[in-house]
Parts: sequence; C-alpha cells; structure tokens
Amino acid sequence: MKKNQRKPRQGGLYHYESAWSLELARGASHIASTLSATTLQAAVHEVVQEFVAAQGSAELDAFCWLLAERLDRRGCAAGAMQARDLDMSRLMRERVGQA
Repeated sequence: MKKNQRKPRQGGLYHYESAWSLELARGASHIASTLSATTLQAAVHEVVQEFVAAQGSAELDAFCWLLAERLDRRGCAAGAMQARDLDMSRLMRERVGQA
C-alpha cells in the first residue's frame, strides 16, 4: 500500500528547510550523484536513516518532501520519486531488524 503523497502543510516547510538545510543539501547531493538504480535506492535509504537517527521520525514526511523538491531541482526525478514514495513502515521494520 502506498503512503499518502499529499504535500505537508506549507507554513512549517519554510522553517524546516532552514533548520535542515545542511541535511537536505548533503542528502540531495549524495543521491543525485548515484550512477545506477540500485545505488540510488541505497542512497535514499541511507539519507533517510541518517535523518531519523539524528532527528527522529516525527517529521520524516516533511523531510522527504523537501528532499524530493531538492532532487527535482537537481534533475534527479527518480530520486525525488523514491523520496516521496518512501514507506515509513518499511523503514521502521528495517531499523528494528538491524538493531
């Protein structure tokens, strides 16, 4: 089942973009520099897992949306689509399995 792809409330996104500027820039650069679909998927998961480890998962939807916007601006449509379609329940199962 796909997660709802509705854009988060606009008011808070400006605050988040400023607060997460470094994470977004680094993550978008890392993802956009990948050369294959396999490494792109791994890079998206790595960036999101690092965000969850540092900031928690409460605002993950907003982070993924902003990350996807940055990737769109870089011309990385495949990465943007993966960031928007990220299934948070799958991410949490992976983290529990690794613990």
